[in-house]
Amino acid sequence: MMMSILLADRFHKMIGQNNLRVTMSQLVEMTGVSSSQIRYWEKKGYIESEQEEKNQNHLFPVTMLFRVCTIKFFLDQGYTLAVAVKKEQERRESVKLLRKFILNQKLNVKQLGPGKGEIEIGEIAEDPHIEVYATVKNGKTELHLRQK
Repeated sequence: MMMSILLADRFHKMIGQNNLRVTMSQLVEMTGVSSSQIRYWEKKGYIESEQEEKNQNHLFPVTMLFRVCTIKFFLDQGYTLAVAVKKEQERRESVKLLRKFILNQKLNVKQLGPGKGEIEIGEIAEDPHIEVYATVKNGKTELHLRQK
């Protein structure tokens, strides 16, 4: 499990450094959002791009790819653009919290066979002698308590 966390951390840092960029045409192709929509969203401040010089191609950090896809998802669900952007921001904050939870917990994952496993989540704050763990079997996750 530690290796997975280290790899995830490495990928997160790589993406977070904004070294990976896509062009407007690549963003259009990958997301199905028109270039006019992307320009409008950028003008409104919903997404950002970089230009080395005026009238050159816009380059979008890979993080904008995820943002555009998520906004489009909510628009396709029937939400207005303002609500879709708000929901995307909430989703991004939720992902940050989940990432912090996973990294702070130092989860111990045990594989018990194909599609089966156990994840030690941590001890109960009020009673450090009891720990929480989850089992995953046949696509179903259950939470449990046990004495340490």
